[in-house]
Amino acid sequence: MCVRYVLHKTDAALAAIAQALARKLTLPDWVQPRFNVGLTNVVPVVAAGSAGAGELRGMMWGYVPFYERAKPRRQMLPNAKSETAATSPAFRQAAARRRCLVPANGFYEWKTVGKVKLPHVFMLQGEEPFAFAGLWEPAGDNLPETFTILTTAPNALVAPIHNRMPVMLTVETMARWLGDQPLPDERMTVRPVSRFVSNSRNEGPQCLAPPEATDEPTPELPLG
Repeated sequence: MCVRYVLHKTDAALAAIAQALARKLTLPDWVQPRFNVGLTNVVPVVAAGSAGAGELRGMMWGYVPFYERAKPRRQMLPNAKSETAATSPAFRQAAARRRCLVPANGFYEWKTVGKVKLPHVFMLQGEEPFAFAGLWEPAGDNLPETFTILTTAPNALVAPIHNRMPVMLTVETMARWLGDQPLPDERMTVRPVSRFVSNSRNEGPQCLAPPEATDEPTPELPLG
């Protein structure tokens, strides 16, 4: 499941979306480089408009279904399975009417080695910008607009680390959202990064730094 991602080159990601949709998108003043986007963060999202184009606005990551709004402790859904979103009570209306593009430059997954979780960052070759396929829910009941990121089966690059990956849309596929197949692994890269990113409160370029020697798990010594 994708629960942390990178948006440190927002202008490039929005330029790719603008190219795909053949329209101008202006970067808002409030948008700052983000190296560690997490649940409840407000980030730029391009929502489907009535003309099938797109409108850029800030949304909170963590989709709150309509039936959760009145509850004192609301369920927030960072991800939705692309295979079932169209029929799920939580997502089916959004899948039919409220799709969105979530600009991104990469995403994190953690590989468990022994008792240590080691973060890795996945990007496209050459750090090409892309967008996640998303669904959004309108504001209301003291909630802003919220969104979720769709996931799919992993490609060969992601599979050794996680059994799901986000639906990644390139310039060629953004306009015909939803693309529910994993992106070909030869278009992607992966590398380990510092465990600094594992703390959702941490921000900055250090999130993408190589792991330090202390990040590596200590090998177990043979008995006897």
